[in-house]
Amino acid sequence: MASQNLAEELHLIAIGDQQAFKRFYKQTAAKLFGVSLAIIRERNLAEDVLQDTYIKVWHSASQYRADQGTAMSWVTSMVRYRAIDVLRSSDNRAISVDDIERLVSQNAVDVMNEEEADAPRLDDCLGKLQGSQRHSIHLAYLFGLTHQEISHHLGEALGSIKTWIRRGLDSLKRCLQS
Repeated sequence: MASQNLAEELHLIAIGDQQAFKRFYKQTAAKLFGVSLAIIRERNLAEDVLQDTYIKVWHSASQYRADQGTAMSWVTSMVRYRAIDVLRSSDNRAISVDDIERLVSQNAVDVMNEEEADAPRLDDCLGKLQGSQRHSIHLAYLFGLTHQEISHHLGEALGSIKTWIRRGLDSLKRCLQS
């Protein structure tokens, strides 16, 4: 599935093209359902997350910006954040430590795999970060946890978490630009 093709489909969806939406769905549904199911681990809820995501795509396709990432990474992040929201709201509980451990155990670059050309570089740059920085960035940007949730999960001060993330992102930026 060509990233440029998906971006073109999103532009058509933004102007109300239902056929483009069908094509976009056919090209992305299997992967996005896999992402949802990996996080939710309950088929019915994962399907609901996917449906919510496609409704959001229909209504907000015009917000996609190709200069900020691929279409697939844009829609994958929608699924990821929606799934995490569902986990948080299930039984009115916050995301549990077990959920966090399960999510963190997944390969972060695999989740971001649509950035195929950049994935090896990103993986290399992430590998160069200190463990605390890398772990905090995974929790914040791949799984949508707040700084407070990361602090609680890691048992570290909130200020430390914020510093690790800021310094880690600065290091990633330098590494990716070199």
